[in-house]
Amino acid sequence: MKKLASKGLLMSALICGNVLWGGTAIHAEEIGEYDLDTMVVTATRTAQENIKVPAQVNVITAEDIKKRNVLTITDALKSIPGLYDARVGGMSNTANGIQLRGFGEESVLVLYDGMPMNDGYTAKVAWSAISIDNVERIEVVQGAASSLYGGRAVGGVINIISKDSDKDTAHVYANYGSDNTWKRGVNFTKKLDDKWSLGFGYENRRTDGYDRKPAFLYDYRAKPTHVNTELATGSNSTIRNDGRQVQIIGTPGKQASKDDNYNFKIKHKFNDKQSLTYKYSHDKFKSFSSDAKTYMRDSSGNLIYKGYIQLPNGKFLDFNESDFTDSINYKKVDVHALSYQDDINNIKFNVGLTNIKDNGYSSGSDLAGEGSGTKRIYPTKAYKVDFQKVWDKEKHTIVTGFDIQKDTMDSYTYKLAKWSDRDSTIGSSTTTFGGTNLVEALFIQDQYKFTDAFNMTVGLRLDRYEKKDGYYKNKRIDEKSYTELSPKLALTYTPDDDTTYYVSYGHSFNQPTLYKLYSESTSIMANPYLKPETSDTLEIGLKKNLSEKAYMGISLYNTKTQDMLAYAQSPDPNKRWYINIDEAKRMGAEFDFKFKHDDKISSYLNVTMQNAKDDNDKRISSIPKRIVNLGLDYNYDKWSAYIEGQYSSDRLDDGDIGGKLYSEDPFFIANAGVSYKFMKNAVVSLAVRNLFDRDYWQWYKAPGRTWNVGVDFTF
Repeated sequence: MKKLASKGLLMSALICGNVLWGGTAIHAEEIGEYDLDTMVVTATRTAQENIKVPAQVNVITAEDIKKRNVLTITDALKSIPGLYDARVGGMSNTANGIQLRGFGEESVLVLYDGMPMNDGYTAKVAWSAISIDNVERIEVVQGAASSLYGGRAVGGVINIISKDSDKDTAHVYANYGSDNTWKRGVNFTKKLDDKWSLGFGYENRRTDGYDRKPAFLYDYRAKPTHVNTELATGSNSTIRNDGRQVQIIGTPGKQASKDDNYNFKIKHKFNDKQSLTYKYSHDKFKSFSSDAKTYMRDSSGNLIYKGYIQLPNGKFLDFNESDFTDSINYKKVDVHALSYQDDINNIKFNVGLTNIKDNGYSSGSDLAGEGSGTKRIYPTKAYKVDFQKVWDKEKHTIVTGFDIQKDTMDSYTYKLAKWSDRDSTIGSSTTTFGGTNLVEALFIQDQYKFTDAFNMTVGLRLDRYEKKDGYYKNKRIDEKSYTELSPKLALTYTPDDDTTYYVSYGHSFNQPTLYKLYSESTSIMANPYLKPETSDTLEIGLKKNLSEKAYMGISLYNTKTQDMLAYAQSPDPNKRWYINIDEAKRMGAEFDFKFKHDDKISSYLNVTMQNAKDDNDKRISSIPKRIVNLGLDYNYDKWSAYIEGQYSSDRLDDGDIGGKLYSEDPFFIANAGVSYKFMKNAVVSLAVRNLFDRDYWQWYKAPGRTWNVGVDFTF
């Protein structure tokens, strides 16, 4: 018996798997017939069984999110095949983003109730603006989807759908964990009568942040100066990932954040098949560093933030408080979405605005925040109109429509009397750069059924892209427009209801971000004359239900990008700038396996192998070659638990040293959690991330072991 149990544990560890992110994690008493064939909409804009869609699609439900007790949307996405999350800062992160099939956020379209969450400035996603408790469902489509969704959908589409308000519910929850991290909120929905319903939610997120160890340092090539102050001691010498020896003088400490999110929705049903819904979300986010530390001491051994040090080469270098301060980052986001759903005439119409205002940072020279400083803000707006009509005939399912998106942004710089107070502006602002991207498109797609087994999907999108109203270095930039056709062709062979073979080709057209066109960064220069990049993706795949309990998906893809947007040496020898390089190639393979052992245990395993090269046949090191996710899920009576593992290979350039400042190390971490339904409508849960306290760098030092406990009540 003991030997049999050991074998069972070994098999579970090897398969280790299937928290079944694509299904619904629920308590055992609620489990009915196990079903791997969920219906999905995003891949084709029409409802289809996932098994029959000619693309790899993964679904995350509200129950999956609740079970894992996650704090952010990207935490919920981490187990998706082909997805890499570089947001090591968690809730406080303001820089890094996700990748899908080697494409960054500017080439992955993220929708929230039909509205784009990629901002108009850098195309980074405003993840903090999405209340995680308000999410009903997330559909992730891997691969080219530009023929239906436009330029940002080169690597895929992440479609986030909020909860509906058609029934009476109340949800109250609180979550506390490492680094004084809080997530707490309420959500109410109320059906007023047969026609009207409404909902309201509030979520508050707070954290003191972990010590990322982004130490302030100077290399030996820094300009030496010698001031008439006391010689300091205490700096440490270390090696960067590029092999250069540097001096560390201190750290700005932890990166804390505060976040408040409100959402409101009202729905009117004209009848059972026609409705009009307005949804509004408001988010106010702020991140800041606290508890700055210095390693410098005076002759009496007191810690100091001002003085000079003598470098090993005999030269001298000044330092003062401004070398230890870090910026205060802030963002306010309003998302308005009005949608009309007509199931009688198969019409959907969405119109809305994503308004990212007060988006920027302030910086100053003293740790107390009382001195003067500078505030820079980059407000952006994305106006969106999207219409589609479906004709469902005997052999044809035709989707046609149009969408228009206008992205605008400006840059303003203010002087502050007190740099920690962003409202203490002095005088008027100065504007430095800005512009508009306008995309107007028509699309059509036909899913044609040759026979019961053979299907063909043909799509075509016509984009007209215009960059205008641009100004750069106080110079007005001429308007320029481009027109592009983006075809899509997919062939599917479905010999039975449990098997689909497919091959697809898709062309994508992606416009440069306003940041790359017009920004005045001190390190990388913008280029207002950039052209859009285009990509061609070929994919071959298999999706199969091996039994009533097991699913397997395999896909091979090859993407070639022309005029890829990248940066290189500029005419200024001290700066780089953005250019269109000739070509880049991304090749990859994904394997996805899900298995339901019995009514209590399920598991998953997915493996991604990918390789990306630029036009010089050099590896694009920012894209990991291997990603592995695996996990085991347990549900019985009032208990549920999971354990999962996540592995990524390194993202190091040739010659880089791992385990050092600014390196991108390989890592394997394990996460685990357990929850108990102690009342009919109440659950308490515990989650532990990085269970074995792995030590590695993702540019910054990654978090060690963290935990959080939560309780929620649903009525």
